[in-house]
Amino acid sequence: MRSILKFFCLLLLISSNGNAQVKNFQNRFSSIDSYIDSVMKQWNIPGLALGVVYKDQLIYAKGYGFRDVEGKLPVQPNTVFPIASNTKLFTATLATMLAAEGDIDLDKPVKSYVPALNFYDDELNAQISMRDLLSHRTGLPRYDGIWVGSQVNRKDAISAIHIMKPQQNFRSGFIYNNMMYATAGYVMEEMMMKKWEDLVREKILLPLQMKSTFFTRHEMMQTKNYAKSYSHPDSTNSLKIKSFEAESEALGPAGTMKSTVEDMSRWMIIHLNNGRFEGKQVIPEKAIIETLVPHVIADENARWKELSHPLYALGRNVQTYKGYQIATHTGSIDGYYSNMTLLPADSIGIFLVYNSDRAGIMRTSFAFPLIDRLLSLSYTDWNNRIWQEYEKSRLDNRKVKDSVLATQVKNTTPSHPLTAFTGTYTHPAYGSIHISIEGKQLKFMFRKQTTLLGHFHYNQFITKEENDVPNFRINFNINSKGEIEKLTTRPFGDPEAEFIKKS
Repeated sequence: MRSILKFFCLLLLISSNGNAQVKNFQNRFSSIDSYIDSVMKQWNIPGLALGVVYKDQLIYAKGYGFRDVEGKLPVQPNTVFPIASNTKLFTATLATMLAAEGDIDLDKPVKSYVPALNFYDDELNAQISMRDLLSHRTGLPRYDGIWVGSQVNRKDAISAIHIMKPQQNFRSGFIYNNMMYATAGYVMEEMMMKKWEDLVREKILLPLQMKSTFFTRHEMMQTKNYAKSYSHPDSTNSLKIKSFEAESEALGPAGTMKSTVEDMSRWMIIHLNNGRFEGKQVIPEKAIIETLVPHVIADENARWKELSHPLYALGRNVQTYKGYQIATHTGSIDGYYSNMTLLPADSIGIFLVYNSDRAGIMRTSFAFPLIDRLLSLSYTDWNNRIWQEYEKSRLDNRKVKDSVLATQVKNTTPSHPLTAFTGTYTHPAYGSIHISIEGKQLKFMFRKQTTLLGHFHYNQFITKEENDVPNFRINFNINSKGEIEKLTTRPFGDPEAEFIKKS
């Protein structure tokens, strides 16, 4: 009887201590609110949502500002935002779950599972594993142009990875790569004979009752309670709704999920509690632990004394912040930015998401001042640090634009009449670019983008610079017959590619 009494006394003590800690945290939320309000004002962030988890409960959830500025509609804890690359932990966790269940070996070459999969060379075909794909250590550069604004399905997009030429030796370092995450999702689809979306829904979302987490923009908009995203078209604080949408179905496992603070709190709880949720083992503990094993140094330049070098595990970075272990990842797409930071040893989780491109640079550090306040750590002026970086980046971008303009050869003309440049130019991986004439200018049409081309010099043209729309520099090439035969450009920042004229 005495032992039973001691046991219940211990439970009561643990519960009492837990409640005291929650109350301790709650006393600091007003300070967090003040900080967020000041950051939103300085960076002109229209709307933001925040969730804080302790152990197995959501202890704070709040919306700040507007999800729709024009309609004056407020952000709420159940407002849906794209979480962008915070999708990656869902994909990585799905893979470790399948590994724990014996359906896949994380270290076996993925080509052995999907023979039709082809990388750049035989060495990569023989060695790239699921673990390599999920830890960004393949040596392949990003090639985001394959998926940005693309209308092809995931299978067709993945068929283009053979063009991705290595930038460094296999497993010799870290190169963040969305296409490798898309490939990982596709491999699981082929293995399990189900769409990646259906696998995530079945194995993660339904057991966690994440009913407001979606995969497409259409699903998000059907909720009515979703956030719009905004850009800053000039140096003033004016806002404009983002117009260009990079997101595509091909990206999927790398960054297309949308969710709410309330749903993401459940996701944080499962990772803080070794796969347990509401008393049940929803995800194998082994699978959760596997996502925390570091594989590669994600950044060899330790910029800040408060932070150790980040090590990329599976779907997240692990490092220390002022001596505290953190597991973190950010997301950015189409003007939406997110940060999920967990302190596993302290059972704390922070998720925040907002809708302003100017403050995109803040996403990596946004959670640190919140940690400082929750744990009563020394003050670090992260906001001022990052603001100085932002101002420097603006200056650097201006210098780059000026240096490009300095290369222009004045008073040149195209070699042919503009009509000779019109037609459809195709590339096996990127699809078609259509060139036509509008008025006295060439018009450029590529995927979701349509814009006028300005003459730069000789046979080189540039897209008209517009707010939040990608810029292109087009070089038209002449064959031995003196005809316009092809154009070269860098699709969304990828290495230069040749598009052959078909008509």
